[in-house]
Amino acid sequence: MDWLHAVFQKTPETALFMSLTAGYLIGQIRFGRFRIGGVAGRGGRGYGRHKHRHAKAAGVFARRGINHTTIAALRSTVDRDMRHGVYLQAISRAGLPLPVLPETRLEHGDVLTFFGSPQDTQRAVDAAGYELPYSDKTDFIYMGAGIVIGLLMGLIVVRVGGVAFTLGSGGRYLVAGLVFGWMRGKHSMMGVMPPAASQLLKDFGLAAFVAVVGLNAGLQAVAIVQRSRASIVVLGIVVTLLPLLLTMLFGRYVLRYDKAAVFAGALAGSRCACSAHRGVIDKAECSAPTAAFAVTYAIANVLLTLIGPLVVGLV
Repeated sequence: MDWLHAVFQKTPETALFMSLTAGYLIGQIRFGRFRIGGVAGRGGRGYGRHKHRHAKAAGVFARRGINHTTIAALRSTVDRDMRHGVYLQAISRAGLPLPVLPETRLEHGDVLTFFGSPQDTQRAVDAAGYELPYSDKTDFIYMGAGIVIGLLMGLIVVRVGGVAFTLGSGGRYLVAGLVFGWMRGKHSMMGVMPPAASQLLKDFGLAAFVAVVGLNAGLQAVAIVQRSRASIVVLGIVVTLLPLLLTMLFGRYVLRYDKAAVFAGALAGSRCACSAHRGVIDKAECSAPTAAFAVTYAIANVLLTLIGPLVVGLV
């Protein structure tokens, strides 16, 4: 167990999240009717279908053979008895709403919200895939597992020619988040978290990140400005903006990027700017920029690791 002790010494937060995850896993163990603790991420049947004559029911689109099918094409293949009394009220993908239009293409993992009587909505949910019970709890097992795996991935160091390659503090969580987010998109029953709680973590995480960066760099920044006067400020502006402008022009006119949101995500990743990535997602109102951000972020981290010591040595 020496390796585990070394891991806990290097990243003490791993012990915390491993304990939380193990605790919630133990809470699922049942002995007859006895259970140690509540089950995280599981709620009631939700949507009040047993209390009202007409109510909502959510289902995950997972039926085989009809992936990437438009609503119009899907409607033409469903008989009239199946459609009777059921209305498709909303569609969401990765937590974001999609327009309920005939040309909208459905993909496996999309969440469909039906409206009608309990019997009719249940029939529609079963035909689409499987039911998604409403829950106001957070699946701490899934969240804790993602954090622990991200922490452990950051400890992996690959040496090539005497140079150490690692994902770093930001890259490890990014990769783990992408993997677990993809799994969550394919299996909506996993990683349940109320939207309000998820948004709170996103907003608070970004604010805390910016605050910590300011606290760590504030004293040194003031001392450097006092010594160098305006020259350091001008050089900082040039070093920050010039590569970004050149990259933007190269991507727009040479690589022919025509999707602004994806292009902005790639630019944010090239600067390893997590806060900029979050701002791009907020403006785009979708997670499409994340794929481009992940690629350029990883490349930028590797190049920073390789070129950083070289620049310091030359200076």
